[in-house]
Amino acid sequence: MLALIQVLALDEHAHRSEDGLNSELQGIPKSGGTWTDIARMHPEFFRVRPESTHGVSLVSRHVLPKDDQGTRRLPSEFVGQLIAAAVDLYDRQVKRSERWTYLVPIWVALLVGIFGLLAVVLKALFQQE
Repeated sequence: MLALIQVLALDEHAHRSEDGLNSELQGIPKSGGTWTDIARMHPEFFRVRPESTHGVSLVSRHVLPKDDQGTRRLPSEFVGQLIAAAVDLYDRQVKRSERWTYLVPIWVALLVGIFGLLAVVLKALFQQE
């Protein structure tokens, strides 16, 4: 996603095709099927128009006014903020996925306790007979 942000933010062409992204980024993404799929998964950053030949673009480039040459260029500080936001979102996702790991020891202890009590109860029942 970071590479996709960089290409779409800094290149003079604001819209890219899948082939153009594969060429510019030298291959397919490692974290998803296609660059278009990655853009589709992150509508907070990217706009995808499947009916268009060059359908992948960065949302923020469409809200800027055009400069004297008729293009929309993002300031480098803003590109840095986009990348920082993407890293922050990734970190939050990782923390959310690891949130349950601290519960594993508690569940193990609970299950051991339940089976221990069950064993004691069963032993007591069989000794009475």
